[in-house]
Amino acid sequence: MIVAFAMRKIASTLLLPALGILALAAPPAPREHLGFSPGDDYKLAGSEQIHGYFRKLAAESGRIRLVEFGRSAGQRPMYAAFISSEENLARLDRFKEISRRLALGQDPPEEARRLAEEGRAIVWIDSGLHASEVAPAQHSPELAYRMVTGETAEFDAIRRNVILIQIPVINPDGLDMVAKWYAGNVGTPYETAPLPWLYHKYAGHDNNRDWFMLNLVETRHVTRLLFGEWFPQIVYNQHQSPAFPARIFVPPYADPLNPNIPAPVMEGINLIGMAIRERMARENKPGVLSAFAFDAWWNGGLRTSPAFHNMHGILTETAGYVYATPRDYAPSDIPETFAGGISTRQPSMNYQRPWTGGQWRLRDAIEYMLTVDLAILNLAASRRQDYLLKSWEMARASIEAGRKGSPFAYIVPPGQWDPVTAINMLERLSAAGVEVRRAERTLSAGTKQWPEGTLVLPAGQPFRPYLVDLMEPQKYPGNRRPYDVAGWTFPMLMGVTVERIDEPFDLGPTEACAAECLAAGRRPELDPRQNHAFSTVAALLQRGTAVGRADDGTWLTGEAAGRAASRLRRPRVALYVPWTANIDTGWTEWLLDQYQVPYVVLHNQDIGKGGLHSRFDSLILASQSATSILHGTRDGESPPARGTAGPPALVQRPEYTGGIGIQGLLEIDRFVRDGGTLIAFDNAAELPIQFFPLSIRNPIRGTAFSCPGSLLRLTVDNSHPLAFGMPKETTAFSTGGTAFEIALADSYNKGEREIRAVAHFAAKELLASGWVSAPERIQGKPALLEARHGNGRVVLFGFRPQFRGQTYGTFKFLLNAIYRASAR
Repeated sequence: MIVAFAMRKIASTLLLPALGILALAAPPAPREHLGFSPGDDYKLAGSEQIHGYFRKLAAESGRIRLVEFGRSAGQRPMYAAFISSEENLARLDRFKEISRRLALGQDPPEEARRLAEEGRAIVWIDSGLHASEVAPAQHSPELAYRMVTGETAEFDAIRRNVILIQIPVINPDGLDMVAKWYAGNVGTPYETAPLPWLYHKYAGHDNNRDWFMLNLVETRHVTRLLFGEWFPQIVYNQHQSPAFPARIFVPPYADPLNPNIPAPVMEGINLIGMAIRERMARENKPGVLSAFAFDAWWNGGLRTSPAFHNMHGILTETAGYVYATPRDYAPSDIPETFAGGISTRQPSMNYQRPWTGGQWRLRDAIEYMLTVDLAILNLAASRRQDYLLKSWEMARASIEAGRKGSPFAYIVPPGQWDPVTAINMLERLSAAGVEVRRAERTLSAGTKQWPEGTLVLPAGQPFRPYLVDLMEPQKYPGNRRPYDVAGWTFPMLMGVTVERIDEPFDLGPTEACAAECLAAGRRPELDPRQNHAFSTVAALLQRGTAVGRADDGTWLTGEAAGRAASRLRRPRVALYVPWTANIDTGWTEWLLDQYQVPYVVLHNQDIGKGGLHSRFDSLILASQSATSILHGTRDGESPPARGTAGPPALVQRPEYTGGIGIQGLLEIDRFVRDGGTLIAFDNAAELPIQFFPLSIRNPIRGTAFSCPGSLLRLTVDNSHPLAFGMPKETTAFSTGGTAFEIALADSYNKGEREIRAVAHFAAKELLASGWVSAPERIQGKPALLEARHGNGRVVLFGFRPQFRGQTYGTFKFLLNAIYRASAR
């Protein structure tokens, strides 16, 4: 039989050229390319290995088309794989156009139905956003291989009805950092040690917190595909950290529900979640958790932002131990309940089939994720036309709701405090698919008028939910902490004035104002109110041009700078970067780079060496507890173990342990006393408060005050140099950790002990957007202080002025502090 089969195969091969048929080699399995199977113990593939496999699939199969759609911050390629039938890929541009037209809702009903019948469902699956969650990226070659080679009726139906946009590695820089780190530690006592730096140039874990701000280059590339080109009906974003001992979290999401998410979107997400849960049960995969922890409130993640764009944003969180190291769990390792009291042992509606322990490997996580992939793709294939028509229906509903009013439009009037930042806000909205229009005549609404050229955001547009959610203050319902933050109102974050108009009025002739139009409206000036002025100053100083500041904060250049109250120098900034992968430090680097502020990164040993004042004018401590700054991760420390079985404890490599220590603290104290400026954000303010003789207290420590990521009102003394260019009232983003009291009698508050409050939390109506409990604890308290210490200064922020690169309205506080420290 073997010989006969071989002879038939040879004869068939010889006949193929004569028949004019091209014989293609079968696409390779991932193991053939990688040298190991995805999910094998102790093995991780890097981005080039994974991308190389996709390139090989694309070269050997007509069912996949690979496109580079951008470069990462580290200049690694970012690929999108379009996987479908060969017939569909031959008409890819047509199906892209159909998806776009339906998502924008401009066609009449009969044409929309025809397009839905002709089109293909577009499903997006991305992998590897959070690089330390390794299973998603490792699973991506397996999904592609099955989609390309699967010959079952199910795979055939999926390829005929669906176009899968698969992003194999959405954070290639991070994956390569993690894979290299792990490979260097496997088989040592440090096998499961955490990466001691951020797995992204700036953001680390916060690369999934940038999906309305679009600060990161990777976010902008993906946003263009999602909201400018392809408009997928389903966006599946994979992660890896459910509540233990669950093996996977899938929708439905937990309360609260953001009221701006369209009901058809949320019910569609629930339906997809049910399809996933049902398939998991059929495949005997226990440990599926739903409606727990991951809520439907926040806007700004890769699964949440699409929901405000009429898309079904799906999140799963699959269990892992650490990297590709397996772990055995004994029954005694399983806690009795999840947080909140839900049993981990007894079935419930949240957790129907409990996982009772055993071995868990990276391959197990991959198998769970593949089940989710196929559940989603199967549902999309079976409801192809429904998903396409539903996209049009929701767009039309949004357009019609906006045209009725409440709101009808948002006006961005001329005369902004910082007009360049106002343009920055509109550019981000436009990049995310929001229509911005420019008035070609005077606008009138009620008793108000705006001149020709005024920029308008009509509410009658397909992504109205996204626009309204970002423009309006959030009112967080409930008394439990949100999954991420409670408030994020865009104009408040950026210090932009926006006027809401509820009643319909005649917009008259307007023109669409997208990227080029908005850029033309950017008119930077050397105005202390403009953030962009700091970029101009940096460029002038770089060229050797004299720059000074008057007593009122006015910038002076050339000969006038010689008569200024202070003469500026190029800043000499030190930024403390710990070995604990501090995200707030990363965003500080982002801001300094944005405004071309030169800086030097200092690690623990660099501070302990001393001599800081001879090299630096200012030292920045991003938000981090005083204990963490002092001690970091102690050598040999590990979290409490879950039982005795399994791999080595989570012990860090000794060269990345410790903090600045007592010697480092003494050197920082000497730096300030010798004339330097210490700038501390939020929790880091505890370090000088505790260890310097500053007569300052934090009045909310140990109280009922809570502010889980919200915008709070400030009153500002803008005559102080730290507040030059600021309005008298603004908002700041608080994560609820810090306020101040000056514990120094007025008669002593002078000279080398002087403490000045530059900004206060509002004495009333503190909350601008989000949620706060016990606001009376900080109302009227100082939020920003400048304290003298020896010959130098300590600048203490009770908030994060650069939070996630979103708080443009408070950037000037930090930039002023930096340039003040370097001024003569």
